[in-house]
Amino acid sequence: MKDLPDSDDPLSRTCPTTRFFRRTFLPLTSLTTPVLFDTFAPEVALIALLLLFSLFFSALRAAYAAATLTEAPWERKNVSEAVQLDRSQRLALSVVQRAFTLVAFLLAARLVWVLFWETNDAGFHWVPLVVLCFWLWCDALVRYYAGRHAHGFTQQMTPLVRPVLRMMAPLTRVLTSLGTSWGILLPEGVEATAERLEAQSDSEEERDLLRGLATFAQTTARQAMHPRLNITAFDIELDFHELMDKINKSGYSRVPVYRDTLDSVEGILYVKDLLPHLHHDEHFAWQKLLRQAYFIPESKRLDDLMQEFQKRRVHMAIVVDEYGGTSGLITLEDIIEEIFGDINDEYDEEEEINFTQVDEKTYIFEGKADIDDFCRILGLEQDYFEEVNGHSESLAGLLLELFSRLPRTGDQVTYRDVTFKVQSADKKRIKKVRVLLA
Repeated sequence: MKDLPDSDDPLSRTCPTTRFFRRTFLPLTSLTTPVLFDTFAPEVALIALLLLFSLFFSALRAAYAAATLTEAPWERKNVSEAVQLDRSQRLALSVVQRAFTLVAFLLAARLVWVLFWETNDAGFHWVPLVVLCFWLWCDALVRYYAGRHAHGFTQQMTPLVRPVLRMMAPLTRVLTSLGTSWGILLPEGVEATAERLEAQSDSEEERDLLRGLATFAQTTARQAMHPRLNITAFDIELDFHELMDKINKSGYSRVPVYRDTLDSVEGILYVKDLLPHLHHDEHFAWQKLLRQAYFIPESKRLDDLMQEFQKRRVHMAIVVDEYGGTSGLITLEDIIEEIFGDINDEYDEEEEINFTQVDEKTYIFEGKADIDDFCRILGLEQDYFEEVNGHSESLAGLLLELFSRLPRTGDQVTYRDVTFKVQSADKKRIKKVRVLLA
């Protein structure tokens, strides 16, 4: 076997892998001389600091984005302490994070260029790539951690987020102004956008549609849901024949099923799943056909809920309050009606507003009457009770706001030119109200 000729270069007598690592990292050891260290140490520290700030803002963005999608108010320890970011603040946070990253990369590129002049070894070319991959891995890691622990992370970061938001306030105002003028962001209150869209419409139907589109993103599930009292649901303990009898009377194709109370929803029953089993007797275990229920908080926005319906391929969600109790039910049809208005099919009955006009100034309404219909019948402005109404949609809810308690039969209260007297009530709700106009 022929011997290889000796070489003056000791690296030539080593294996290829060893030669690669020595050519890659030996130049770095030569850069640790006192002169070079004193020269580049401040710049390296500044780059590291900028990248740490970038990772921090990246984690904040991921946490708040995940907290918005997986909103669960009953899991919060203290709702009043939680910082909620609007769209303008999230945009400003994104701009700041990208600014830190860009400046850090520009400084790092300049440093790499200068170091290329200090060392001519080609192995040094791999070091910037390794550092970049390491930083990308760190960014993905912190975003994953912040997303998995979104609610806890946002609560822990609240003392730091508040001063950061105050410092970013001028930038947020500039971005809001630019975003509104360019049509990217909705202005405060959305009324300006709605009025601008309505001014461009040619018919009343088109104006109603544009108004629904303008306010759709700001509407929550609580505003569009069917309240708890109007939910049709079945007990899981029913036998098969009792269940079929109730289904025939209800006329619904999807029905929630509960155990003991409506606060314990076990699942959703699809009537089409029962069709292959109609020949079974009353002992048929129909409970095994239940599908998993989808629970959402009252504050869930309809645009996000629409995307969740598409992703999960469901048409119904159970709305829960901050304590985990069932607050209402919302369907895909309810979401669509927020844009297009009421959609009646062949099974929908014309809903009548039950009231009696005693004389020119006196009326008797049911407590469940809608406030908008109530104002329309009495000839009042739609925002007549806006200051005291809160989030109530029914006349009974308005009276609860006015009394600040559940009133008894005979209790009376006056607001502006309207006097309300409770004519019939029990321990749970207000049934009938006598209304006297001044």
